Amino acid sequence: MPFIRSCPRTTDTQDMSANVLPARSRPAKRRVLNLSARGMLITDADLEVGQVTRFELNSRGFRVEGVAEVAHRSPSTTGLRFASLDPARERRLSALVARRVTRGQIAEAARTAPGAYLG
Repeated sequence: MPFIRSCPRTTDTQDMSANVLPARSRPAKRRVLNLSARGMLITDADLEVGQVTRFELNSRGFRVEGVAEVAHRSPSTTGLRFASLDPARERRLSALVARRVTRGQIAEAARTAPGAYLG
């Protein structure tokens, strides 16, 4: 059975960073590689699978804090699953992801159909 994501995910994250706040070390600012309402993939952070950490997700005019669990790691990336977000922040995050997914779909359509009206 093929793997299917149950939640929209965007890679339109060039302006985003995540501050990972492990319990016993200094905060580490990481680049966000992709984002969904349920988690994010960041550049490598010194965390172990299963570890729980606080985080701050930042972008222009957007900031959200919460708690995440390390879901997976590779030599260059760390996948965080959001464990605790209050409902208002979760709605803001879902809306941000939806806007960026839509923006990405419009950009992709413009690349595949140059000159087409996409209004």
